[in-house]
Amino acid sequence: MERRDFLKLASMAGLGVVAAGALSRDAAAADPYSGPLWINVHAGGGWDPTSLCDPKGAQSAAEQETRDAMNRSYLAADIGDAGNLRFAPVGALPAFFKKHYSRLLVINGIDTGTNSHDAGVRNTWSGTLRDGKPGFAALVAGVRGGALPMGFISNGGYETTANLVPVTRMPETGLLRRLAYPNVVEPSAETPERYHTEATMTRILEARQARHAAKLEQQRLPHVKQAMSTLFTSRVGQNELKQLMQYLPEKFEDASLRKQAQVALAAYRAGICVSANLSLGGFDTHGNHDQNHIPRLDALCDGIDFLLTTAEEQGIADRVVLVVGSDFGRTPGYNQGNGKDHWNITSMMLAGPGILGNRVVGATDERHNPLSVDPVTLQPSENGVRITPGHVHKALRKLAGINEDPTVQRFPLAEEEDLPLLG
Repeated sequence: MERRDFLKLASMAGLGVVAAGALSRDAAAADPYSGPLWINVHAGGGWDPTSLCDPKGAQSAAEQETRDAMNRSYLAADIGDAGNLRFAPVGALPAFFKKHYSRLLVINGIDTGTNSHDAGVRNTWSGTLRDGKPGFAALVAGVRGGALPMGFISNGGYETTANLVPVTRMPETGLLRRLAYPNVVEPSAETPERYHTEATMTRILEARQARHAAKLEQQRLPHVKQAMSTLFTSRVGQNELKQLMQYLPEKFEDASLRKQAQVALAAYRAGICVSANLSLGGFDTHGNHDQNHIPRLDALCDGIDFLLTTAEEQGIADRVVLVVGSDFGRTPGYNQGNGKDHWNITSMMLAGPGILGNRVVGATDERHNPLSVDPVTLQPSENGVRITPGHVHKALRKLAGINEDPTVQRFPLAEEEDLPLLG
């Protein structure tokens, strides 16, 4: 691969961002990370909880034909249950919930306070509608793994970091080996051919390092030094990717969410990752909602099932904390195009150590309006509080043990009460 091609690939991967942060924080000296792996799964576009974990079926076949029908794909009498969880009886959802209900916490009736995609994504993953605030994934990576080369991996969703930690935007998996081994013509070959001998590569690297150090010494502006470090590391290769290669599977899954999960789990097992954003789009179904939305829910649940099952097979299931959410919900009823529009009420699903499963917290009425809850018992109460993403994030910060950290306290969620959501 020619140098210009390698730089292009590195740019596509977002590895320059990683390199700059890693060099400034002396990533080579960082100890392997062994705490929990925090994974956010984002359903992009605004999912429909009434077709998932807060089911609302039509009362009759006649009602299903109307635009006011909560759902046309099933009747209320057909709603399924697994343990204490209830689910919409559509697609692959019954098998998913029956397999994982014991570890899942469902929080229903969450008010995002918006029907805007940007604001909804921001609120769901940072706990506030205010611009520029870091997401939980960035916060926990900044506190627990700021010196790690891939502390925060992202495949989309909410990526704002407030400069707390570099973000690694993962490329297509077929590029990873080429990025990790720029001196190898075809890394997947049984007998890889090299562009240069190892001795030559060592001399080249030493010469580049010496030149880079001399050029850095001439600069005084921090942003210029950072840009130079980014370019330098992109040229010489990525040691962190070589660490990652040891744990990547020989064959990647075809489904996007499964593939993202494989990379996140491998990076965690390599000791170089604290948090990861996984993302799946296609949920903004303003037309033909049932036909388009339910297959996306199937793909989402398939990816989550794969993540949880693979983590168990690898012996790390007790170290994976999962948070699943979306921009907001979808309207109770259909528009003229048989679609559903934006609705500010949504749900979230969580699982992992410190999270009591087989539980449903929060509720909505028959038209998917949120019910307030008692701040102590979490039971519906007219004089209670309305659950917001901020409540969820307060609980997550406490679970991660970062709520008292000075860095985290720069981004308070003071307007929200402490609710015992996680058990």
